This record gives sequence, structure tokens and C-alpha cells, in this order.
Amino acid sequence: MINNFLLDADETILDFVRSSRESFFIAMQQLGLLLGENEFLQFKAINDGLWREYEQGTVTKPQLMKERFARLFAALGVGADAVQANTLYFTTLCGRGYLLPGAEDFLRSLKACGKIFLITNGTPAAQYGRLRSLGLEHFFDGIFISDEIGFSKPDARFFAYVLDKAGLQSGECAVIGDSLTSDIRGANNAGILSIWYNAKGKIAEGAHPDHTARSYAKILEIVRSLGSE
Repeated sequence: MINNFLLDADETILDFVRSSRESFFIAMQQLGLLLGENEFLQFKAINDGLWREYEQGTVTKPQLMKERFARLFAALGVGADAVQANTLYFTTLCGRGYLLPGAEDFLRSLKACGKIFLITNGTPAAQYGRLRSLGLEHFFDGIFISDEIGFSKPDARFFAYVLDKAGLQSGECAVIGDSLTSDIRGANNAGILSIWYNAKGKIAEGAHPDHTARSYAKILEIVRSLGSE
């Protein structure tokens, strides 16, 4: 029976894009830079790319934090201080938590099906800060963050650490997440069943989800079927 759920955070239950957008504009305003939505989308593309590099082990977390604004300002021809920009952005981000629509009801229903362990590559201050701002900690039987483990998703060692610390076997768990490159590939690497939260109807490339769901209702339907096997 599968009744332990290794649940991703950002863009699975947390609206990271909203938090990031608000934090970006606040930071740019504090720096005296009048940047718009197009510049935010450039930043998002750079940041997303750096997170993929982090997953692949080609950049460290400190490099990611330093490079995202350095690359943006270089592309825009802006002479602002990239380190200061990141500090302003990150400080704001840590206190701005938002749930995706329906996520709280989903968590409540998932909790009724078993234990929930949050698994994330996010930075501890940002993840804990946003969870506290939302009052969500009580939903989780454990919170595992890559910086505190020493390995990041999709590394199988990340999942081995989680299983060991939580006292779980791979066969009694399911990974639930939106990212093919970290959540689903990580589940594949660790031999854990996976449910891909594919709200936007993307094509699965580079990883092999056992189940795919475009809604929280579908995830719960899958979860309940796994619990009855």
C-alpha cells in the first residue's frame, strides 16, 4: 500500500511565480530601476535555467544566487549591483508565500490518505519563511530541503536520505511534483512511483511518470487507487 507522499513545493502547491514576480518588482523599485513585465520574464527564464543547472550539478546554490541578476543586468545593459539586487529580492521572497488555487483543500484531502513529506530544492530561508507565512507546517510529517541534505533532486541520494530519515521504504511512497527534471526524474532514479502534476498539459520528455494528473482532483483519484491496492 502506498500511503506516504513525497510532495514537491514550488508550482505544485506554492505559487512561486507570484512570489517571485512581486519580490522582483519590489527589489527593482528599491534599486531605482523601472523594469516591466518583459524584464521580469527575462529574469524568470534566467532563474529557471540556473535552477536546471543546479539540478544537474553544474552550478552551486551560491553561484545561482549571484548569477541570476548578474546575467539579467548584463543582458539589459544595466549597471546595478547584482549582489544587492539578489539580497533585496530574496529578503522579500522569504516572507511572501502564496498557495496555488485549490492547494489547501488538496493538502487536507491528501493528509487524510497518509503522511506528507515536503521535498524541495528551494533555499531553507525562502521555503520555511513562506510556509510560516501561510501557516502550513502542520500538514507535513517532515520537510526536506536540498541545502540541508547536501544533495538535490533528481539525485537518488536526496531520496535515499529522505527515506532513511523518515523510516520509509520506496515501495510505500509516491513522489508528487510538477517538475519532470527534478521530481519525476528523481523518482525514476530512486525507484519510487511518481505522479506528475502536469496542470499545463506538457509533453513528458526526459523522464517517465507512472501517472499524470492535470488537476488536484485527479491526483487524489490516483492516490486513493494506490491506497486500495
